[in-house]
Amino acid sequence: MLETTTPSIPVGIEVIDCRWFEPATLDLFLASGPNPYTETEEFLFDCEMRADELPRFVRRALLEFQIRSNTEGILLLRGLPIDPELEAIATPPHAERSQDKTSHVSERCLAMIGSRLGHLVSYIQEKNGDLFQNLAPVKGAEQVQTSSSSQVRLQFHRETVFHPYPPEFLLLYCLRPDHDRLAETTYASISHALPMLSVQHRELLFQPLYRTGIDDSFQVNRQERTQGDRILPILFGNPQDPFFNYDEDLMAGLTPAASEALEALKEAINLVYRGIKLDTGDLLCIDNRRTVHGRSSFTPRYDGRDRWLQRSFVVRDLGLSAGDRFPGERIIRTAL
Repeated sequence: MLETTTPSIPVGIEVIDCRWFEPATLDLFLASGPNPYTETEEFLFDCEMRADELPRFVRRALLEFQIRSNTEGILLLRGLPIDPELEAIATPPHAERSQDKTSHVSERCLAMIGSRLGHLVSYIQEKNGDLFQNLAPVKGAEQVQTSSSSQVRLQFHRETVFHPYPPEFLLLYCLRPDHDRLAETTYASISHALPMLSVQHRELLFQPLYRTGIDDSFQVNRQERTQGDRILPILFGNPQDPFFNYDEDLMAGLTPAASEALEALKEAINLVYRGIKLDTGDLLCIDNRRTVHGRSSFTPRYDGRDRWLQRSFVVRDLGLSAGDRFPGERIIRTAL
């Protein structure tokens, strides 16, 4: 059943309710198969074939989101299957690959759903190039602007806005919510922010007047954040229905007028953003071209039961990054 409203979910979010899947559909996610870390390509091919057998309404909703998106730039799959061993497994303390998790159900959920939107990729600088990345609070990183933080608001951003090959879609699968169930994944769609901008500010935001730095998580073996050499517009595409580049932490205008327009966009985002609390088995699909995201602060306990998400990146065209990938590999190795 395809829903548009669900208790505790903001009105307007499109929701695919997976809680009532038939046993045969559940088996698509639960049945064992190739190992996603040692047999990566076989795992991805197997997941794509399994996704062909998903119920028609699921495939239709994902196809529509891939082609048309929606005004929120968000699609939520609620109540997907979870790893049967999950309750006995601790949240990875350093957000690294869990050696205890062996059933790979969450990875299969990400790969199957991702295959209906495009192709999974990763970045060599981000978590060793893993296609399935653990996001969890890391002790000592509470205040940084990365996914390892907790006690600070994660500012709004387009994922890897500084990269020449950013993902079109971002997937977040919740294995475990935070103890107090207060953490929200926040998001803001350009569809809602655009009407709040003046014509003059829109015109400036369409011009290449903005410099972006490189995210801390990509600062491999560097002591300080460096400025990327990418100068780009904030808005691009159809003037009436644009895509947008935005990173609250990393971007700056090159002129006073450009900085003023960027500040106006920031104010608009702060007025229209919304938040959603993810629960175990929820998979959030974010259109990374239309919607920026962040996260509210929360208090970790570092007791093995902290908030735990897995993340994957999806591109529509693998060919664009072919020159920066090894043959038969999904890791993008662009030097930044």
